[in-house]
Amino acid sequence: MTRVLVVDDEPQVTHALSRALSREGYDVLVAADGERAVDLAATSEPHLMIVDLSLPGLNGLEVIKRVRSWSQCPILVLSGVTQELAKVQALDAGADDYLQKPFGLDELHARLRALERRAAPAEETSGRHDFEGLQVNLVARTIEVGGAEARLTPTEWRLLEELVTHPEQLLTHRWLLQRVWDSSHGDETRDALRAHVRSLRAKIGDDAHAPRFIRTESGAGYRWVGVARTAETVLPDWSEAVTGEQDAADLAAVGTRELVHELNNSLTAMRMAVQLMRMSDGEATEDSAAMRTSVLERLDGLARRISVVAVALESRVGDQKGEDLGAHPGR
Repeated sequence: MTRVLVVDDEPQVTHALSRALSREGYDVLVAADGERAVDLAATSEPHLMIVDLSLPGLNGLEVIKRVRSWSQCPILVLSGVTQELAKVQALDAGADDYLQKPFGLDELHARLRALERRAAPAEETSGRHDFEGLQVNLVARTIEVGGAEARLTPTEWRLLEELVTHPEQLLTHRWLLQRVWDSSHGDETRDALRAHVRSLRAKIGDDAHAPRFIRTESGAGYRWVGVARTAETVLPDWSEAVTGEQDAADLAAVGTRELVHELNNSLTAMRMAVQLMRMSDGEATEDSAAMRTSVLERLDGLARRISVVAVALESRVGDQKGEDLGAHPGR
């Protein structure tokens, strides 16, 4: 059984992830802080790790650095929209992929499957890969775009091979530069990599703004998305209601960045609950009815929680406007 270590200080998120991953057949361990995460990573030897960057005490970036000093366990980072720099730093420190909050369970499962494939021993294949409008044979070194043969340079072939053989996986700039250009090809830069990706896209008929094959992950790298995803997603049995309600006054001392982080966590939990409701739509069993009632209670609690955070943020914006007007009374 694949063992997953979930590292997050938000109970609503760890609860949802634990239930969802357990239903998928994973053995789930949970750590609510960085120190505990490092201890569990050393003693339990997980096969995968899911690490939130915003942790009390030892932050997610430090957790990744420490774990990478002795382990090659695949690490999936959870990040918020305000953590772009931290996300890039985490990837440079050794994280393998990331998900931006709020995210859905279908995407989470796809990322974990991709990381498991990367960690598994390579299997022999025919080298043939068929996509809509694109056929690639890596053994024969042939490629057809819309039924017509196309020609690639040696560098474009190496780049295409790495992308095609690592479907759905984030391939960072640094990783691609090391794999595509070895020591005999000189010291290439990210600008050179972008130029080759641009050329490859043109030859395989891909559009960077609406990618069918190569998707750019801003500031991180590239991901091959021309792969049909056929695995079914099993959503969590989410039966507990949200607890620990606060009002806006209780959040007055909380920093704006922390409020945004809390909002992202709540939206992530709400998105998972909505997916569960959709999966049960049309079922008339007693179990499904009880589950829908439970999820509706959770959605109601999450909505209240989001409303409280929104009021706190709105109040903060109002105070800032008042300060601006006070500083410029002539406006």
